[in-house]
Amino acid sequence: MTAIQEPAIKNAPFDDLIADFNKIRSLYTVEEPLETFKLIIEQEAIVSLILEAHSKIRELFPAERLGLEVKTDPEIANWRSLWITIYTKLEVEEAFEKLKILDRTWWLDASLVIPNNILNIDLGWE
Repeated sequence: MTAIQEPAIKNAPFDDLIADFNKIRSLYTVEEPLETFKLIIEQEAIVSLILEAHSKIRELFPAERLGLEVKTDPEIANWRSLWITIYTKLEVEEAFEKLKILDRTWWLDASLVIPNNILNIDLGWE
C-alpha cells in the first residue's frame, strides 16, 4: 500500500458520515448545520436513527416539514441535544395523537439505543 492510498482508507468512515449528513440535509430543514454536524460526529450512532425516523414520521405525517436542530440547556454546562420537529397544520389533538402512535409503535424502543436523550422528536405548528 502506498502513502497516497492510505489517507483515502482512513477517511472512508468520515466520508460516509459526510454522505449521511448530506442525506439528512435533503430530508430535514437543518438549523445550524455546522453545530448539528459536530454533534453527529460526537454521537455517530444517531445517524441511522435520524434517517430511520424520517420514514417512520412520514407514515403518520406524510407532508409536514421536518426540522432538525441542536438545542442547549442553559442550566447544564455543555449539554446539547438534537431535536426533530414535525411542523404541522393539523389540529393539536390530532397531531398529538399521531405523535403518541409514533412513540408507541417505534420511537420509545428505538430511542433506547441513544445515550442521555440526545435525540428527541417534538411537534411545532405552522
